[in-house]
Amino acid sequence: MKKSFLSTLLTLIITCLSTIFYSQDTAVNYKNRISIEGQIYPNFNQDIYRPKIKIRYNLNNKSALRINTNLKRSVNYQEIYEVNGPGVGSVEKINSMYLFSMGYESQKRWKNSAIYSGLEGVLGFGRNDEYGSRTDSVNYVSDLDYNYQRPIQKMGLRVFFGGEYYLKSNLYFGTEFGIMLLKTSFLKGSYNVIDYSSLTSSDVTVEMPKSLNSGIYYSGIGVIRVGFIFK
Repeated sequence: MKKSFLSTLLTLIITCLSTIFYSQDTAVNYKNRISIEGQIYPNFNQDIYRPKIKIRYNLNNKSALRINTNLKRSVNYQEIYEVNGPGVGSVEKINSMYLFSMGYESQKRWKNSAIYSGLEGVLGFGRNDEYGSRTDSVNYVSDLDYNYQRPIQKMGLRVFFGGEYYLKSNLYFGTEFGIMLLKTSFLKGSYNVIDYSSLTSSDVTVEMPKSLNSGIYYSGIGVIRVGFIFK
């Protein structure tokens, strides 16, 4: 099955790179080179890669370079109370990920619409951290603290297809979908426990080994793109 996935992805890549579009006259001249757009995803979309902002630089009426960016950061804080006592512990989880991609689009344009396909590389950096104070993460423990820290890297290749409709010469909306091959690297991390009641070593750190995860995913299903072209 893995060979089948890779063969499908390779076929799509070759198709995108070898496609030549012959365009007609268009209401959007390539001399208006730069556009910026926001991207909105429906609730059912759970893509690993969901860029929020895209910048496009038109090389001509048939091709463009593009940059996608997305920054995600979530903080979850929870207090843990002592059973039958006044003590309070806490757990704070911080997850962050910055994703960046750069790629090439091949385009076919009509007067008020366009379709395109292309290829882009995806790169991401982030962290999964957790900090516990006076707790083992489940129960209140007055003399125990811990922290968990782990950096993450993502690398991928995405084949995409999309279309857009121009409401005005400098305003458009559209959609896009694609298939992405993504590798996620969980780099070496650490798990540190401080037990103030310990009679031996109160501070213990355990190194967490590196691990990898890779797969092929659908990407961008249902996305709505709204863009503005700078004149």
